[in-house]
Amino acid sequence: MRKSIIVTGASSGIGKATVIKLVESGYQVFGLARRYDSLTSIYSDLASSIENKENQYVAMQCDITKPERFDDIIKDISSKAQGNTIYGLVNNAGYVEPGAIEDITIQDIRKQFEINFFGLVELTKKVLPFMMLDNSQGRIVNISSVSGLISLPLIGAYSASKYALEALTDALRMELWNTNIKVITINPGFVNTNINTVSKPKLDNLIEKRSSRFSKTYRKYMYNVPKGLPSDSVADIILNAISSPKPKTRYIIGSTALKLGVRMKKFVPDRIFFSQVAKRIH
Repeated sequence: MRKSIIVTGASSGIGKATVIKLVESGYQVFGLARRYDSLTSIYSDLASSIENKENQYVAMQCDITKPERFDDIIKDISSKAQGNTIYGLVNNAGYVEPGAIEDITIQDIRKQFEINFFGLVELTKKVLPFMMLDNSQGRIVNISSVSGLISLPLIGAYSASKYALEALTDALRMELWNTNIKVITINPGFVNTNINTVSKPKLDNLIEKRSSRFSKTYRKYMYNVPKGLPSDSVADIILNAISSPKPKTRYIIGSTALKLGVRMKKFVPDRIFFSQVAKRIH
């Protein structure tokens, strides 16, 4: 029997790549996102050798900020899931709210947390009882970020939401320690998705309407974002975490230098680290 997995933020980027990898590896996948048309376009990207695609991949419209619909969505998923149980949940939905803390509004910060943290927590709470019904080893995979391990300027709201996710994931991991459910954190560096397209209008607003003292820095560093990791490389790690009988608790994805930097951060005096990073934006 095929195992059933939910993937949020499935319409593009890491989520879309993950859906395709999982389906083509034999899983039944429920792809959740706001844009239903983008979700259904994934059918044409699946390998032609897959039979009964509509059963192996189920597109479901879901806004992570509207938890009042979660009960109906999860009930629908459980009725269509093979064996009526849910094996895995990949919490991928999220976005980056760019801007210095002094520039972004409290509403911007609240929205960042509603999508990256609170929506994720509420959906996980709804899915968890159904995962408990499955005696096999279930998987909860939370897509965090390197920015959840090292906070960076100009994306402070995003880093804060990912730090919160890190804390919650650690707590959940310990609470489920004696169950068959493994909780896994994925920490990618910058990934080549549509993030720059989404962020640019927000940066335009900060520069043109708010006359930010960081305007020059925004143009220098955030208008010219370097090409990041391909989404497929992150999806490969997620597939491995889902499929492995003994997954790691954490996967840091990026260059050797990035991984070394994350590990060495705790050995660098705060004053040195903060001053060196600050010099790049002032």
